[in-house]
Amino acid sequence: MNLKELEAKVNAQGEVIAKLEARATATEDIEAIKKLQRAYGYYLEHWEEKQLVALFSKSAEVNLEINNGGLYKGYEAVKNSFNFADHYTAYGGMKKAPGEFLHILMPLNGIVNLEPDGKRAKGRWYGFGMVAQRRQGRLMAIISCGIWENEYIKENGTWKILKLFWATTIASPLEEGWVKTPYLGNAPHSDTPPPGPNTHFAPYPSGYIFPYHYKNPVTGK
Repeated sequence: MNLKELEAKVNAQGEVIAKLEARATATEDIEAIKKLQRAYGYYLEHWEEKQLVALFSKSAEVNLEINNGGLYKGYEAVKNSFNFADHYTAYGGMKKAPGEFLHILMPLNGIVNLEPDGKRAKGRWYGFGMVAQRRQGRLMAIISCGIWENEYIKENGTWKILKLFWATTIASPLEEGWVKTPYLGNAPHSDTPPPGPNTHFAPYPSGYIFPYHYKNPVTGK
């Protein structure tokens, strides 16, 4: 093997190593995003405001939209949206979720796609939930399911939520089910947030398909 052939072989091996390193980094990033989304679900269970807000970026782009409740733009607006006393007025201004409150929302079937620069990503998840909340003047057991279409950003080596959009498919009294009562409506909120687009909220039985952020993994379309 002459010097030129040796150089070519070394360069080829270097390219392979670079590709493997890139794949390893991408795998680590996707796992970090999955952990971030799962953590959001656990903190939501008992409405742990500080923990929830800490998951969000402080970028000027950060926003949050839940169903047709309006678009919260900016970190302070997102932070205020998790204020229990304002969000759940059925609890008479309580600053903390009481023991009877439960909001289990499990992120399932996650599909995460990284942007080419590795600094941003998009993710789609089902959220399957079992809820105990005061609605219509009584404590209700609620079964729910919906879809998240979120965006994430990597800041100083840590992945954070940049944009969170949640659209409920069903939210039904457990004893009635989603065929009889598909959607109970949003939890009561003390004020009206800034109006948002609200273009992707159409619960069952509308038949509406929430647009996918990704292309078909087989056809590429």
